[in-house]
Order: sequence, then structure tokens, then C-alpha cells
Amino acid sequence: MHGAEHLLEIFYLLLAAQVMAFVFKRLNQPVVIGEVLAGVLVGPALLGLVHEGEVLEFLAELGAVFLLFMVGLETRLRDILAVGKEAFLVAVLGVVLPFLGGYLYGLQIGFETLPALFLGTALVATSVGITARVLQELGVLSRPYSRIILGAAVIDDVLGLIVLAVVNGVAETGQVEVGAITRLIVLSVVFVGLAVFLSTLIARLPVERLPVGSPLGFALTLGVGMAALAASIGLAPIVGAFLGGMLLSEVREKYRLEEPIFAIESFLAPLFFAMVGVRLELSALANPVVLVAGTVVTVIAILGKVLGGFLGALTQGVRSALTVGVGMAPRGEVGLIVAALGLKAGAVNEEEYAIVLFMVVFTTLFAPFALKPLIAWTERERAAKE
Repeated sequence: MHGAEHLLEIFYLLLAAQVMAFVFKRLNQPVVIGEVLAGVLVGPALLGLVHEGEVLEFLAELGAVFLLFMVGLETRLRDILAVGKEAFLVAVLGVVLPFLGGYLYGLQIGFETLPALFLGTALVATSVGITARVLQELGVLSRPYSRIILGAAVIDDVLGLIVLAVVNGVAETGQVEVGAITRLIVLSVVFVGLAVFLSTLIARLPVERLPVGSPLGFALTLGVGMAALAASIGLAPIVGAFLGGMLLSEVREKYRLEEPIFAIESFLAPLFFAMVGVRLELSALANPVVLVAGTVVTVIAILGKVLGGFLGALTQGVRSALTVGVGMAPRGEVGLIVAALGLKAGAVNEEEYAIVLFMVVFTTLFAPFALKPLIAWTERERAAKE
């Protein structure tokens, strides 16, 4: 009966996601917000029709992988490299400012050093899936500010993992694991370097002559393989999927890859966003202490990323720089993973975990609502210049 139960849960998620997406589209609001709220509606917080489980978690992760694979497919590597300096600055500032803000505020409200470090770490990593969906929906993936966000998200993931490795090492052993951190840095640099090297080869590769069933089959194998390779060295699978998509961006038109891959993404990506809603434990947000501290932490989380993005991308103009900052704001499941690790290590208690949960909920909802009018404002300036 397990197969039937899983199919029923997938049906509930897809149905709710489609209905809520329709409603939000009619309200002229980002569809991704409707999909997240669909998960809240059918999840344990309200109707209780869908619960967390290994099968749904895997499908949700696969949805994120295909979303970023599709985004990578529409993004040429040379365009990312053209804004590499800005992307690096955005990533570094967007890690340092939220981390310091979260850490210092944690100390200010009475956290011990270790919980304060975990709070700062939870504010570090951007969940680029939320932003990528909005950029894709609005058809602005080719804009320089979008490329800066995507490039910064890759660097941000590496930096976030380094910070997490340091803090987690301190929590478990009481010291910084220099060897593990060095290994992570080297593997990350090698992985990204390999993707850059392969991009020139795949652009000239006659895929139709390879011993594969079809160009689409080759593309899917490459995308999933890059995601798996990223996961195996400690990076987020979506980083590998994004780089895999970029490898194929030069040949996507030749082999007509976009339509079939977009069809797969259209099925799986709503499951990813709906599962974000299913995971949200709204009851934990009712505590008055959590409401107050969570609000302050949310403001710190948003301001840290917006300021980091704004300063790092200011060469692109004020409007584009603000768009980059807001695009880096959502934390999504990344912040929850950090808090869960702290909880498991005994460095974070339930109340401190709930504060991070509050921040994750509101940064996830804030970014799409703020991005849509901000992008429209930025595009008006671009149109006027043209």
C-alpha cells in the first residue's frame, strides 16, 4: 500500500500547488509563493494530508536539481564569468555581514557562544531555488543582475559550507578541523574548475555520435551526474546541477534540449516548493519570545544580504544592485539544516531552533514578493536607457 499512499500524497501536493499557483498568478503575485503555501495547506500545519518522508524528500530534492539544471541550461558560462568580480564580492559580503549580525545579536540576547555561532551560520547560505524560480518566471535570467545572483550563489554555497564546517567542528570536537576545511576548499575549487574546463569541450562535442540513446539522455545523465558529484564532495546538489546545465547551454538549441527538460522541471519543481511549506512547523512560531527575536533575526538576515548584494553589485547601478541584494535574501531549507545540526549536537535548544525557523519562513516569503516589483522597476530603467 505504500506506493498508493505516496502517489496520493504526490497528487495532493501537485493539485494544491497548481491551484495556488493559478490563484497567485491571477493576483499578479509570484507563483512560487502559492506553491509554498500549498504545502502549508496540505501539510501537518493545516489539513494533514501530506507528511514528511524519504520518498517525498527525495522527489523534492530532485525538483530543486531540475530547476537549477534548467536555469543553468539558460545561462552561458561566459556570461557568468563576465560578472565574476561582482559575484565574488556579493558572495563574500553576503556571508560576512549576516554571520556577524546573527552572531552579535545572539550574544546580545543571552545566547552562549556556540548557539550564537550557529545562529550566525544559519544566516549565511542563500537558498537560490526560490530566487531562480522568480527570475525564470519573469524571463530575466539573461540580465546581468540575474547572472550575478547565480554566480554568487555558487560561491556563497562554498563559503557557507566552510563556515558550517568550522562551527560544526567546534561543536563536536571543541576545535577547528583544519584538515577537513582544507579538503573541502580544494575539492570545491577543483569541481568548479572542472566545469569550466569541460564547457569548452562539450560545446564542440558531437553528441549524436556518442554511444548514447539520445542527446536528451546524455543531457539528463550529465545533469544528474554533476549533481551527484557535487553532493559527494559536500556541496549542494543544485550547484552541480546548475553547472551541468551551463555545460550544455552552448548546445541546447542544436539538440532541442529546453522543451523536454522544462517538462520534467514543471512536474518536479512544484513538489520542491510545496515540500518547503510541508516542513514549516507553524506552531513553533507562536512563542512570544520567538516572535520578537525571530523578527529581529529576520531583519538582520535580510539587511545583511541586501547590503552585501548592493555593495558588491553597485557597479551595475543602484536598481540592479538592490535587485541582487534582495535576490540573495531567501534562506530556505539551508538555514534549517544548519539549525538542525546545532540541535543534534546539543549546541542549540528548541527555542533557538524556532527563531531560525521564523527567519527561514519570512525570508523565503519576503524575497519573491519584493523581487517582482523591484525587477519591474529595474527593467523600466533598462528600457528607458535603450
